[in-house]
Amino acid sequence: MKFYINNLAELFSLVVAIIYYPYLKNSVMKWFLPFLVFITVSEIYGHYIGYALHKSNTSIYGFIAIIEAVFYSYFFYTITTEGASKKIIFIISFFNISISVVLFFLTIDNPSYLFANLIFLSICFSFISLTYIYSKFVSEEAVYLLSEPGFWVAFGVAIFFSGVSVVFSLHDFSLKHNLTFLGVKLYNIVPQILSVILYLSISTAIILCKKKNRISL
Repeated sequence: MKFYINNLAELFSLVVAIIYYPYLKNSVMKWFLPFLVFITVSEIYGHYIGYALHKSNTSIYGFIAIIEAVFYSYFFYTITTEGASKKIIFIISFFNISISVVLFFLTIDNPSYLFANLIFLSICFSFISLTYIYSKFVSEEAVYLLSEPGFWVAFGVAIFFSGVSVVFSLHDFSLKHNLTFLGVKLYNIVPQILSVILYLSISTAIILCKKKNRISL
C-alpha cells in the first residue's frame, strides 16, 4: 500500500504532538494528540480499504468528517474570547455538526453525498477559523499573532478547507474533463498538497506551546 503526501504530513504532526505533549497537557491543545492519532489511523485505513481492497470507503471519510466537525468546532469555540465571535462560531458549529451527522448516514449508500458533506464542512471551517482570526484583531488585548498557537491552527484550517471546498465543488467537472496534476486526479492531489500546509501549521502551533509554557513559568 502506498503512503500519500497527506499520510506523511499527518504522521509528522502526530510525532511532533507526541514529543511536545508535556507542554500541551495543561491546555486545550492537549486534544490534538488523540485527534491526530485518530486522523492518521483513519486516513491510512481509508486508503487501504479503497485502494488495496477496492471496497467503498465513503462511510469512513463520512465519520472522519463528523470527528473533524466536533474537534475544530470545540477548539475554536474554546480559544475564542470575544463575545460576538464566540456566538458566531457556536451557531456555525451547531449546524456544521448536525448536517455532518445527517449526511454521514446518506453517505453510506450514496458516495456523492460525501462530497456535499465535505464541501459544506469546508466552508464552515473556513468561516470559523477566519472568525477566530478576526476576533484577535478586534480584541483589546495586545497580542503578536505569529506567536499564538491558535493563529497557526486557524491559518492552516483556513487555507486547507477553503482550497478543498473549491476543488470538491468542481468534482464532477474534473471527472468529465479528466483534470489531473502530476498524473493524479485534481480532486485527489490538491487536498494532499494543502494537507502539508495544514499539518505544518498545526505542528508549528504545537511547538509554540513549549515557548509559551516557558514564558508562563
